[in-house]
Amino acid sequence: MHGLDPADFANRLDTLWVLIAAALVFTMQAGFLCLEAGMTRSKNSINVALKNLADLGVSVMVFWLVGFGLMFGLSWGGWLGGSSFLPEVGQGGSWYAAFFVFQLMFCGTAVTIVSGAVAERVKFGGYLAIAALVALVYPVFGHWVWGGALTGSNGWLAEMGFVDFAGSTVVHSVGGWAALMACIVIGPRLDRFGPDGRPRNTLGSNQPIAILGVLLIWFGWIGFNGGSTLALNDQVAGIIAATVLAAVGGLLISSILGWGLHGYLQPSYVINGALAGLVAITAGCHAVPSWAAILIGIGGGVVCYLVYELLLRLKIDDVISAVPVHLAAGVWGTLAVALFGDPAALGTGLGMWSQLGVQALGVAAAGVWTVATVGPVLYVIHRGIGLRVSEQAERQGLNFAEHRASTELSGLASTIEEQVKTQDLSVRAPVEPFTEVGQIAAVYNQLMEVLQQTTTDVTELQRTEEMLRQAITEAESANEAKSLFLANMSHEIRTPLHGILSFADFGKKKATTAQPEKILDYFDKIDISGKRLLALVNNLLDLAKHESGQQRFEFATCDIRCVVEGVIDEFGSLLATRGVEIDLDLPESPVNAQVDSLKMMQVVRNLVGNAVKFSPQGQPITVSVAESPGKVRVSVRDRGVGVPEDELESIFDKFVQSSKTDSGAGGTGLGLSISHEIVKAHHGRVWAENHPEGGALFVFELPSIVEEAGVAA
Repeated sequence: MHGLDPADFANRLDTLWVLIAAALVFTMQAGFLCLEAGMTRSKNSINVALKNLADLGVSVMVFWLVGFGLMFGLSWGGWLGGSSFLPEVGQGGSWYAAFFVFQLMFCGTAVTIVSGAVAERVKFGGYLAIAALVALVYPVFGHWVWGGALTGSNGWLAEMGFVDFAGSTVVHSVGGWAALMACIVIGPRLDRFGPDGRPRNTLGSNQPIAILGVLLIWFGWIGFNGGSTLALNDQVAGIIAATVLAAVGGLLISSILGWGLHGYLQPSYVINGALAGLVAITAGCHAVPSWAAILIGIGGGVVCYLVYELLLRLKIDDVISAVPVHLAAGVWGTLAVALFGDPAALGTGLGMWSQLGVQALGVAAAGVWTVATVGPVLYVIHRGIGLRVSEQAERQGLNFAEHRASTELSGLASTIEEQVKTQDLSVRAPVEPFTEVGQIAAVYNQLMEVLQQTTTDVTELQRTEEMLRQAITEAESANEAKSLFLANMSHEIRTPLHGILSFADFGKKKATTAQPEKILDYFDKIDISGKRLLALVNNLLDLAKHESGQQRFEFATCDIRCVVEGVIDEFGSLLATRGVEIDLDLPESPVNAQVDSLKMMQVVRNLVGNAVKFSPQGQPITVSVAESPGKVRVSVRDRGVGVPEDELESIFDKFVQSSKTDSGAGGTGLGLSISHEIVKAHHGRVWAENHPEGGALFVFELPSIVEEAGVAA
């Protein structure tokens, strides 16, 4: 030893052990990070990892500023410490600094419990506020139990005989109560529970990493429980052994429960069982035999399962089961101290039932204190600035929404989501070579390439099919129009032509014997038939010109009265033959408009001819011309049966005739159609209506001045 005082050497060994234990507890932070990142979805894993790192920084700063003094300073009536704030540990005694570091790691553990419970929906800044709040709440309750560790002035619970050797309640239950309050205030994740209230599975991104986290936490628990002796004494080995046995007991019972309930070994049952066993044994690991340690671990696994199921029924979303593991198992382990602890090792002088009462009081005090402080503060913050991210951010994932960071898997997921939303098959996923996700992305891109090409081929096929279907429809329509045209034309052309030939033949045979008046009558009929045939041919030619776009107009200023009078003169012989008179209503002054006079005569001729055709013999036809500001109106009224109301619009279509006539006259149905096109080319409109006093009324209106001249129809 070279003159080293044995007592001083022992103190240095104790200091070294406490520092090693602190380092082991620090390892638990890495374990919690792995556990939470692995149990959460890939789109939130970076966010969760950063929170585990950041809350350590927050807890260290708060604990150094005020937490250490509140917990271990000179006691104010056993309720909180009032000294040792901002402790000098950099240049202080080695034992004092080692103790500070060890207790600092405990504070960090209590704070980080909340992180996993509220993962995937809390703002990063909001979580740091929660971490700071828990770092203030924890040392106050810690003073009630461990406050005399430095000064000897115990807190009020310790004075009553409450025992929590390494923190089943001080660390884990306090963290669990805070996690429960945060889960209730913030609410469950989107789509965690279905419309029927049943929970939906949200598988973690990396189960092996989560299991590695459990092993790191287990490893760190050796220092958590073993270092709580604050000395390298004969208890350390037994404490570590009890810790391991309890963890195994919790692991096995949870595995058996999960297997029996589901028929397979679910990872979360194994993970939670082991951790629950560790939490449960922490309160009495220094005072229980081996068999009791196993039973305590088993009890921790059972209560963890029961509370897990209860939370699901209550629709409380705890992502990593922090409440069942740390709160429920912590309560059980604290009560188990009275049930299984050796009274001599406990050293409280209380019997089992008295000890159980004190333990229950400590459990209740932790719950009341934490709920009363954390719950209202979180509620106020949440209602004020808000602790939760937006729905869009939650669905997008907090990696990107909070940190603009992403993983390979989240990049692939984002690409798929974009394609679902936009239906754009040309979008390709980013490919990271030499990774499993990169290989999946490459195959996915190949699949999209084939699908896009297939879709293109199908689209082209559908387009071709549609064009073919349209062509067939047009061909059928053209064939129907041709048949209709031939059916109408064969009769209409044959009738006047037959009349011309018949009356010409009669004229030759009767030229020498017939009376001159009879010969003149034959020629009149030949003239009528010829004009009818000419009008028919003109209509056919006009129709062809209109459809081919070759119809030309020559606009000039014209008196519409002259147009109407000229047409009436043409109908003189036909009117006499039919015994029809025309009532002509013309204004005294000229009615001028810019029109193609020949085309306008054709319109009037068609309307008057129509009226003559469908008017009963001896009934008058009314033709009128009127002028109003900017407009010229020509009306032709017959005395027939009128036009059915449902045919007033279609009467101007090609080859369409009224289905209700009383004259037996035929027709091609071209005159009104051509008239409509001519009036339209003059920037006017034409329509038909039934006159209130009987008969049909055909009207067309033209502007007094047509601005455009020489325009092709």
